[in-house]
Amino acid sequence: MSADTLTIKLDPELLALFRRYQAHTQIAPEFYIDELLAKTRPTLQAVVEALDEAAGDPEALAQLFGRKMANLMQPPSDRASA
Repeated sequence: MSADTLTIKLDPELLALFRRYQAHTQIAPEFYIDELLAKTRPTLQAVVEALDEAAGDPEALAQLFGRKMANLMQPPSDRASA
């Protein structure tokens, strides 16, 4: 696996669902998954940053994650001043 490729093993039922979806929409599973990852990247980033900063403290983790997600919900102009 190269640094820019991820291989995902799908169970047969999920693969069949993706094939049916593609038949209806002409959207390939790879594109669907890529778009899903792009949409959820901010959440993943907030989790990882909170984990980095929390140093194993679950309460700190919850607070840091909450603040980071709240910051993501602010309009970009408000984030600059925060």
